[in-house]
Amino acid sequence: MLAKPRLLALDMDGTLLNSQKRVSPRTLSAVRELADSGVVVALSTGRGLAEIADYSRELAFLTHASLDSGGLVYDLRARRQIHLSPIPREELVACLDAAAAQDAMVHLATCALSVVQRGLIARCAEFNVGVYRPMFERNYTEVDDLRSYALAHADEVVKVDIHHHDAAARDRSRATLEATTTLALADAEVGSLECTPRGVNKASGLRRLCELLGVPMELAVAVGDDDNDLAVLRAAGMGVAMGNANERVRTACDLVVADCDHDGIVEVIERLF
Repeated sequence: MLAKPRLLALDMDGTLLNSQKRVSPRTLSAVRELADSGVVVALSTGRGLAEIADYSRELAFLTHASLDSGGLVYDLRARRQIHLSPIPREELVACLDAAAAQDAMVHLATCALSVVQRGLIARCAEFNVGVYRPMFERNYTEVDDLRSYALAHADEVVKVDIHHHDAAARDRSRATLEATTTLALADAEVGSLECTPRGVNKASGLRRLCELLGVPMELAVAVGDDDNDLAVLRAAGMGVAMGNANERVRTACDLVVADCDHDGIVEVIERLF
């Protein structure tokens, strides 16, 4: 990247957020100052609208986001969707079946809600997502019959997260879905599998944002830490790995900065902008 970048795309968990799921004061100040300077700062996250609600006040200066790993591109200021990519009904059913075979916890991300089977939030630590329990309890919608809900709202489901008991179970779900669907699949956390429609990922979400805002992709910087960030890190003009990123992410990136508990985003801003 030779020209000065015009857009910074930020993953949230493990990137903008520290290990306590907070934005540090130093990082928040640097990001706000960058946005005030005219650079577009956008979220590029697997989280959906309900899952970013806790940060809506402190991140109120942000204007755009690629949510649900590209499934929902959103205007934060106008509070309206720019683009929605629902999962085809038959592939949604395949996700539910694969999850059931592994006794996994399913999270449905719709254009507005995060939906789970009633009773599973209390058990979320079993599925390696216990750190998110307070957020789940505040912002998720519990239903008595998740399958019925999914089928009744199939045209709204943009992402399915399948949280497994371990990585081996996730690998089995991935193998099943790779053999029976055309879904885009990405590993996350310890045993989670993100499922989005074919061709939909954080890179496609960033492309839509760049087209909307008139920013060339080569002038976008993307920052992340996990496998679900790989597509956008490779597609952006520059990909940056957090110090806590896994080795696949670090290898894919042009730059590695400090970890999320030591204000790595501040380093990105100071070095590149």
